[in-house]
Amino acid sequence: MGELSDNRPIERILISRAMPGMELARDIYSRNNQVILNAGSVLDAQKISKIMFYAVDSITVYKQAAPESNVTLSQQLKNSVEFREFSKNYDQTVSALKDQMNKVIVENAEIDGDFLVGEVDRMIIESGGKSRIFNMLHCIRDYDEMTYMHSVNVSLICNCFAKWLGMNEDEQRVLTLSGLLHDVGKTTIPREILHKPDALTEEEYAVVKTHTTKGYNIIKDKKIDDRIKMAVLQHHERADGSGYPYGKSGDQIDNFAMITSIADVYDAMTSDRIYRPRICPFEVVRSFENDGYSKFDPQFLIPLLEQITEVYMNHTVRLSDDKIGKIVLLNKSELSKPIVQVDDIFVDLSKQREVKITEIL
Repeated sequence: MGELSDNRPIERILISRAMPGMELARDIYSRNNQVILNAGSVLDAQKISKIMFYAVDSITVYKQAAPESNVTLSQQLKNSVEFREFSKNYDQTVSALKDQMNKVIVENAEIDGDFLVGEVDRMIIESGGKSRIFNMLHCIRDYDEMTYMHSVNVSLICNCFAKWLGMNEDEQRVLTLSGLLHDVGKTTIPREILHKPDALTEEEYAVVKTHTTKGYNIIKDKKIDDRIKMAVLQHHERADGSGYPYGKSGDQIDNFAMITSIADVYDAMTSDRIYRPRICPFEVVRSFENDGYSKFDPQFLIPLLEQITEVYMNHTVRLSDDKIGKIVLLNKSELSKPIVQVDDIFVDLSKQREVKITEIL
């Protein structure tokens, strides 16, 4: 199809700015020239995740007005003393990471991994553990978007992943640092490109994609574990070879890079952006179940999805029919479709397929 015959204005945007309801103005192709979605497709959570799974960073859409931000989630937790303490620690960790990266880039300093991991560990301990971390991140996500905040989010998720996967202390440390440093190359990308509200040119998109190799070049000679370096270089590679920068596949992709890529995509999809509201975690899990097993190694993806959904057991949720209920049981064969208790009725979302979870309350 290529491009639709339409006089409406179009713009090229980063996939992180894609939001449900946008209409594609041009076909989207994979690295191997396979059509992922045709022009005219209207984006929803499923389509956005599919694009992300192919490591496509930029799409062309018809211009539309940005929606109002959703500010209704987790207000009670946001107003708590616990969250204020977490927010203070979070800001300190973001500042520490930023200061470290400035010293590395400007002064060619070494990376103080012990200090950075200590900051992340402190946040997790003081928040009450990994289950609380995911709740806290739901509240922190509507802060102004910046590379360092995304990196801290991914490090927190990686830290939880490492424990869920039964890693030893050294491996936990390496994976946490992989999350913190995975996007270090974006510090070299001009801010006006990363935060550009208008159309992204082909040249600007190409610049954004260089952040993996630029990040690797920044840290390749530093005294840090080689698995961290591979996570920086390979976190946009995909198991089927559809990613970048080198189109690696299968065992060519480092395990820590693969796990970091799952955390990276999960955070990107569940984060609020200026341009679109967050996608519900259960919609993200559904996307991974439908399209993710060819893109990400199932030996990591399956147990991680199981643990992510376990975090939300007994949580109150809003359903697509606007009813409010509580998650009481997970369907192991379809994790995105748990059983939800609404008053005295048990709703099995694996059977009532027209109903889905739209919001964690």
